[in-house]
Amino acid sequence: MNKELTAMTTICVMIDHIFLDTEYRQPTIHKHLAKHIIISQSGNLSVTFDKGESLQCKGIIIDSNVSHTVSSKDNKMLVFLIDDTSILAQNISQHQLLNHSFFVIDNLIVERIQNIYTACQVKGLSQSYIDFSKQAFRLLNLNYHISSITDSRIQWALNHILKSTHIHNEIFFEICAEVKLSKSRFSHLFKEQMGVSLNSYLALSKLRKAYELLLKSGDITSAAMDAGFSSPSHFSASSKKYLGITASELIGKCKIYFIRQ
Repeated sequence: MNKELTAMTTICVMIDHIFLDTEYRQPTIHKHLAKHIIISQSGNLSVTFDKGESLQCKGIIIDSNVSHTVSSKDNKMLVFLIDDTSILAQNISQHQLLNHSFFVIDNLIVERIQNIYTACQVKGLSQSYIDFSKQAFRLLNLNYHISSITDSRIQWALNHILKSTHIHNEIFFEICAEVKLSKSRFSHLFKEQMGVSLNSYLALSKLRKAYELLLKSGDITSAAMDAGFSSPSHFSASSKKYLGITASELIGKCKIYFIRQ
Protein backbone atom coordinates (compact mmCIF):
# COMPACT_ATOMS: atom_id res chain seq x y z
CA MET A 1 0.00 0.00 0.00
CA ASN A 2 2.92 2.39 -0.28
CA LYS A 3 1.49 4.68 2.30
CA GLU A 4 2.61 7.38 4.65
CA LEU A 5 1.01 6.99 8.05
CA THR A 6 -0.29 10.29 9.38
CA ALA A 7 -2.38 9.10 12.35
CA MET A 8 -3.00 6.07 14.52
CA THR A 9 -3.89 3.01 12.45
CA THR A 10 -6.09 0.27 13.89
CA ILE A 11 -5.39 -3.24 12.57
CA CYS A 12 -7.43 -6.41 13.10
CA VAL A 13 -5.76 -9.65 12.06
CA MET A 14 -7.98 -12.59 11.09
CA ILE A 15 -7.14 -15.97 9.57
CA ASP A 16 -8.18 -15.02 6.02
CA HIS A 17 -7.97 -11.23 6.02
CA ILE A 18 -6.50 -8.16 7.66
CA PHE A 19 -8.58 -5.07 8.38
CA LEU A 20 -7.21 -1.55 8.71
CA ASP A 21 -8.87 1.64 9.91
CA THR A 22 -6.25 4.01 8.58
CA GLU A 23 -5.38 7.45 7.32
CA TYR A 24 -2.80 7.43 4.56
CA ARG A 25 -1.74 8.77 1.21
CA GLN A 26 -0.97 6.58 -1.79
CA PRO A 27 1.03 8.77 -4.18
CA THR A 28 2.23 6.04 -6.55
CA ILE A 29 0.64 3.19 -8.48
CA HIS A 30 1.15 -0.13 -6.69
CA LYS A 31 -0.36 -3.61 -6.43
CA HIS A 32 -0.77 -6.38 -3.85
CA LEU A 33 -1.16 -10.13 -3.65
CA ALA A 34 -4.39 -9.58 -1.69
CA LYS A 35 -7.85 -8.56 -2.86
CA HIS A 36 -8.99 -5.19 -1.45
CA ILE A 37 -12.28 -3.91 -0.13
CA ILE A 38 -11.93 -0.16 0.48
CA ILE A 39 -14.60 1.97 2.15
CA SER A 40 -14.27 5.75 2.46
CA GLN A 41 -15.01 7.12 5.93
CA SER A 42 -16.03 10.48 4.46
CA GLY A 43 -16.45 11.80 0.95
CA ASN A 44 -15.42 10.09 -2.26
CA LEU A 45 -12.46 7.88 -3.05
CA SER A 46 -10.34 8.85 -6.06
CA VAL A 47 -9.16 5.61 -7.66
CA THR A 48 -6.62 5.51 -10.48
CA PHE A 49 -5.41 2.41 -12.34
CA ASP A 50 -2.12 1.97 -14.16
CA LYS A 51 -3.59 2.40 -17.64
CA GLY A 52 -4.86 5.87 -16.74
CA GLU A 53 -8.43 4.84 -15.97
CA SER A 54 -9.81 6.73 -12.97
CA LEU A 55 -13.09 6.96 -11.11
CA GLN A 56 -14.79 8.48 -8.07
CA CYS A 57 -16.74 6.31 -5.64
CA LYS A 58 -17.38 5.79 -1.93
CA GLY A 59 -16.41 2.12 -1.90
CA ILE A 60 -14.62 -0.30 -4.20
CA ILE A 61 -13.42 -3.91 -4.44
CA ILE A 62 -10.11 -4.34 -6.29
CA ASP A 63 -8.75 -7.67 -7.45
CA SER A 64 -5.29 -8.91 -6.46
CA ASN A 65 -2.32 -7.94 -8.65
CA VAL A 66 -4.18 -4.96 -10.11
CA SER A 67 -2.03 -1.80 -10.14
CA HIS A 68 -3.85 1.15 -8.59
CA THR A 69 -3.74 4.06 -6.21
CA VAL A 70 -6.49 5.36 -3.92
CA SER A 71 -6.91 8.69 -2.13
CA SER A 72 -9.65 10.84 -0.64
CA LYS A 73 -10.06 14.30 0.81
CA ASP A 74 -8.90 13.34 4.30
CA ASN A 75 -7.48 9.89 3.37
CA LYS A 76 -9.49 8.11 6.11
CA MET A 77 -10.50 4.66 4.90
CA LEU A 78 -11.57 1.21 6.04
CA VAL A 79 -9.52 -1.40 4.19
CA PHE A 80 -9.95 -5.18 4.09
CA LEU A 81 -6.97 -7.09 2.65
CA ILE A 82 -8.27 -10.52 1.66
CA ASP A 83 -5.88 -13.48 1.40
CA ASP A 84 -6.08 -14.52 -2.25
CA THR A 85 -5.93 -18.23 -1.34
CA SER A 86 -8.99 -18.02 0.91
CA ILE A 87 -12.58 -19.09 0.34
CA LEU A 88 -13.59 -15.49 1.04
CA ALA A 89 -11.45 -14.37 -1.92
CA GLN A 90 -13.10 -17.01 -4.11
CA ASN A 91 -16.51 -15.65 -3.11
CA ILE A 92 -15.42 -12.14 -4.08
CA SER A 93 -14.35 -13.41 -7.51
CA GLN A 94 -17.57 -15.35 -8.03
CA HIS A 95 -20.10 -12.87 -6.66
CA GLN A 96 -18.64 -9.40 -7.21
CA LEU A 97 -15.65 -9.18 -9.53
CA LEU A 98 -16.90 -11.68 -12.16
CA ASN A 99 -13.64 -11.56 -14.17
CA HIS A 100 -13.38 -7.76 -13.84
CA SER A 101 -10.47 -6.02 -12.11
CA PHE A 102 -12.72 -3.98 -9.80
CA PHE A 103 -16.29 -3.58 -8.57
CA VAL A 104 -17.81 -0.29 -7.36
CA ILE A 105 -19.87 -0.70 -4.19
CA ASP A 106 -23.31 0.93 -4.03
CA ASN A 107 -23.34 4.12 -1.93
CA LEU A 108 -26.21 2.89 0.26
CA ILE A 109 -24.24 -0.24 1.16
CA VAL A 110 -21.18 1.88 1.94
CA GLU A 111 -23.27 4.04 4.26
CA ARG A 112 -24.64 0.99 6.08
CA ILE A 113 -21.13 -0.42 6.55
CA GLN A 114 -19.95 2.94 7.90
CA ASN A 115 -22.83 3.01 10.39
CA ILE A 116 -22.20 -0.57 11.55
CA TYR A 117 -18.51 0.22 12.04
CA THR A 118 -19.31 3.31 14.10
CA ALA A 119 -21.58 1.25 16.36
CA CYS A 120 -18.92 -1.44 16.78
CA GLN A 121 -16.30 1.15 17.73
CA VAL A 122 -18.50 2.23 20.61
CA LYS A 123 -18.63 -1.37 21.88
CA GLY A 124 -14.88 -1.84 21.44
CA LEU A 125 -13.41 -3.23 18.24
CA SER A 126 -11.51 -6.08 19.88
CA GLN A 127 -14.82 -7.54 21.09
CA SER A 128 -17.06 -6.55 18.18
CA TYR A 129 -14.88 -6.95 15.07
CA ILE A 130 -16.15 -10.40 14.13
CA ASP A 131 -19.74 -9.15 14.23
CA PHE A 132 -18.80 -6.07 12.17
CA SER A 133 -16.97 -8.08 9.50
CA LYS A 134 -19.78 -10.64 9.19
CA GLN A 135 -22.36 -7.87 8.71
CA ALA A 136 -20.16 -6.00 6.21
CA PHE A 137 -19.49 -9.10 4.13
CA ARG A 138 -23.18 -10.05 4.21
CA LEU A 139 -24.08 -6.60 2.83
CA LEU A 140 -21.55 -7.19 0.05
CA ASN A 141 -23.29 -10.47 -0.83
CA LEU A 142 -20.33 -12.54 0.34
CA ASN A 143 -20.99 -15.91 1.90
CA TYR A 144 -18.72 -15.49 4.92
CA HIS A 145 -18.76 -17.55 8.05
CA ILE A 146 -16.34 -18.19 10.88
CA SER A 147 -15.00 -21.68 10.28
CA SER A 148 -15.94 -24.46 12.65
CA ILE A 149 -12.95 -26.76 13.11
CA THR A 150 -14.18 -30.34 13.48
CA ASP A 151 -11.05 -32.34 12.66
CA SER A 152 -8.89 -33.09 15.72
CA ARG A 153 -5.73 -33.08 13.58
CA ILE A 154 -6.36 -29.50 12.48
CA GLN A 155 -7.22 -28.53 16.06
CA TRP A 156 -3.89 -29.98 17.21
CA ALA A 157 -1.99 -28.16 14.43
CA LEU A 158 -3.56 -24.80 15.26
CA ASN A 159 -2.77 -25.23 18.94
CA HIS A 160 0.81 -26.26 18.11
CA ILE A 161 1.31 -23.18 15.91
CA LEU A 162 -0.23 -20.92 18.54
CA LYS A 163 2.01 -22.26 21.32
CA SER A 164 5.22 -22.35 19.26
CA THR A 165 7.77 -19.81 20.41
CA HIS A 166 8.62 -19.07 16.79
CA ILE A 167 7.49 -20.25 13.35
CA HIS A 168 10.51 -21.99 11.84
CA ASN A 169 10.80 -23.61 8.41
CA GLU A 170 10.45 -27.16 9.78
CA ILE A 171 7.12 -26.63 11.53
CA PHE A 172 5.15 -27.90 8.49
CA PHE A 173 7.04 -31.22 8.63
CA GLU A 174 6.62 -31.45 12.42
CA ILE A 175 2.86 -31.12 12.06
CA CYS A 176 2.61 -33.70 9.26
CA ALA A 177 4.70 -36.18 11.25
CA GLU A 178 2.52 -35.74 14.34
CA VAL A 179 -0.82 -36.14 12.53
CA LYS A 180 0.59 -38.91 10.29
CA LEU A 181 -0.43 -37.36 6.97
CA SER A 182 1.56 -36.46 3.88
CA LYS A 183 2.28 -32.82 3.21
CA SER A 184 -0.15 -32.72 0.27
CA ARG A 185 -2.96 -34.51 2.14
CA PHE A 186 -2.62 -32.34 5.22
CA SER A 187 -2.50 -29.16 3.07
CA HIS A 188 -5.76 -30.21 1.41
CA LEU A 189 -7.39 -30.99 4.76
CA PHE A 190 -6.24 -27.67 6.23
CA LYS A 191 -7.65 -25.65 3.31
CA GLU A 192 -10.91 -27.61 3.54
CA GLN A 193 -11.32 -26.91 7.26
CA MET A 194 -9.84 -23.41 7.48
CA GLY A 195 -10.69 -21.82 4.13
CA VAL A 196 -7.10 -20.63 3.63
CA SER A 197 -3.87 -22.36 2.61
CA LEU A 198 -1.51 -23.63 5.31
CA ASN A 199 1.41 -21.68 3.84
CA SER A 200 -0.57 -18.44 4.04
CA TYR A 201 -1.66 -19.26 7.58
CA LEU A 202 1.93 -19.96 8.67
CA ALA A 203 3.17 -16.73 7.08
CA LEU A 204 0.50 -14.72 8.86
CA SER A 205 1.14 -16.56 12.15
CA LYS A 206 4.82 -15.65 11.95
CA LEU A 207 3.90 -12.01 11.37
CA ARG A 208 1.42 -12.14 14.25
CA LYS A 209 4.09 -13.41 16.64
CA ALA A 210 6.56 -10.78 15.47
CA TYR A 211 3.97 -8.02 15.93
CA GLU A 212 3.17 -9.20 19.44
CA LEU A 213 6.86 -9.27 20.38
CA LEU A 214 7.52 -5.91 18.73
CA LEU A 215 4.67 -4.18 20.54
CA LYS A 216 5.98 -5.55 23.86
CA SER A 217 9.67 -4.79 23.39
CA GLY A 218 9.90 -2.11 20.70
CA ASP A 219 12.97 -3.96 19.38
CA ILE A 220 12.58 -4.92 15.71
CA THR A 221 15.65 -7.14 15.58
CA SER A 222 14.76 -9.36 18.54
CA ALA A 223 11.07 -9.51 17.52
CA ALA A 224 12.01 -10.63 14.01
CA MET A 225 14.51 -13.27 15.05
CA ASP A 226 12.43 -14.64 17.95
CA ALA A 227 9.37 -15.01 15.68
CA GLY A 228 11.33 -17.03 13.12
CA PHE A 229 12.29 -14.48 10.45
CA SER A 230 15.75 -14.78 8.95
CA SER A 231 16.44 -11.08 9.50
CA PRO A 232 14.79 -7.80 10.57
CA SER A 233 14.63 -6.78 6.89
CA HIS A 234 12.75 -10.02 6.07
CA PHE A 235 10.21 -9.17 8.82
CA SER A 236 9.86 -5.60 7.56
CA ALA A 237 9.43 -6.74 3.95
CA SER A 238 6.78 -9.29 4.96
CA SER A 239 4.92 -6.64 6.95
CA LYS A 240 5.03 -4.30 3.97
CA LYS A 241 3.79 -7.10 1.69
CA TYR A 242 0.80 -7.98 3.89
CA LEU A 243 -0.12 -4.63 5.47
CA GLY A 244 1.65 -2.01 3.42
CA ILE A 245 3.32 -0.94 6.70
CA THR A 246 6.96 -1.54 7.54
CA ALA A 247 7.93 -2.87 10.98
CA SER A 248 9.34 0.50 12.06
CA GLU A 249 6.06 2.24 11.20
CA LEU A 250 4.18 -0.03 13.61
CA ILE A 251 5.94 1.27 16.71
CA GLY A 252 3.77 3.87 18.46
CA LYS A 253 1.52 4.37 15.44
CA CYS A 254 -0.67 1.26 15.39
CA LYS A 255 -3.11 -0.62 17.56
CA ILE A 256 -3.18 -4.27 16.55
CA TYR A 257 -5.88 -6.75 17.57
CA PHE A 258 -5.34 -10.45 16.94
CA ILE A 259 -8.90 -11.71 16.66
CA ARG A 260 -9.34 -15.25 18.00
CA GLN A 261 -11.99 -17.25 16.18
